Amino acid sequence: MPYCHLALEERYVIYHLVLYGLSYREIGRRLGRHHTTISREVTRNRHPLDEDAVYWHESAQDWANARTYRPRHVPKRSNRRLIAYVNKKNQHDWSPEEISGRLPIDYPNSKRMRISHETVYQWIYQDATNGGFTPICVVDIKNAASNGSIGQAGA
Repeated sequence: MPYCHLALEERYVIYHLVLYGLSYREIGRRLGRHHTTISREVTRNRHPLDEDAVYWHESAQDWANARTYRPRHVPKRSNRRLIAYVNKKNQHDWSPEEISGRLPIDYPNSKRMRISHETVYQWIYQDATNGGFTPICVVDIKNAASNGSIGQAGA
């Protein structure tokens, strides 16, 4: 079954069938949609502060339209504070795992100050290919990989 977004008419039907008390599986069968699609739709578009809130099809459509135009991922390279943090820790020979693991400790209330260790590695390699600073820990990993010592028992 190919994926397509729910239309306002489908949301209208979901609204009435939820009020009628049908299960998500039955609503999904009637609409030709998977029951998890219905569950996610209802959960995502209820009022966030009230678990017993009613699903409103018009509000759900407005929120879906707003989500369409909102970027899903904020580009990490635009966060100057995060870049400065990563660069500072790189210069102090921290590994990408240490950097990504330390961020929630140093910035517990800031979701923008999060990054995966894979992204840190990508930044390092992009920077190195552009002639920038390459930390010692990455050079050691590259040398160990070329020598074949990574992944060997007892190495």
